[in-house]
Amino acid sequence: MDNFWLKVVAAIAVIAGLVYGANWALNSMVKQTVPEKTIGQQWREDDKRLRAEPNIAPSPNAAPVEAAAPQQQATGEAPKFKELTEDEQAGAEQLFEMALTQRKMARLPGVGYGQMVQYCRDISEKYPRSKFDYQARRTLGEVPKDQWEQYKITQEEIDGPK
Repeated sequence: MDNFWLKVVAAIAVIAGLVYGANWALNSMVKQTVPEKTIGQQWREDDKRLRAEPNIAPSPNAAPVEAAAPQQQATGEAPKFKELTEDEQAGAEQLFEMALTQRKMARLPGVGYGQMVQYCRDISEKYPRSKFDYQARRTLGEVPKDQWEQYKITQEEIDGPK
């Protein structure tokens, strides 16, 4: 009978040790994970990446955008853009700011990319081959690929005119 209770206590000790060890292992893994970015951090990274000049390489975590550069030369030089008048510049800047604001909104749950896509298309239509056209196409390329069909986005639209 004493042998029976000794086996029960030993079994309980082994089970307790396994539970404690598993709990410790999980806690150490959770502490090592990278904390999630806040929405503000994501917005600041988006702004920096999407406002970057065409000759600035994208961050390694960003979606590839080099294909979005209109008139990109094979030499790796920055593309040459169409000059805009002051009025055109102001209009393009305003549309691009609205597109970026909608990009931020699209990061929130329940908000889609529809307005952002429309602003980007408006820029490309009204200011073709301009710096803002390039930035709009790059922004359009940020829409997740699984949603391209919903917004009728094509790779050719993102690549721009040759």
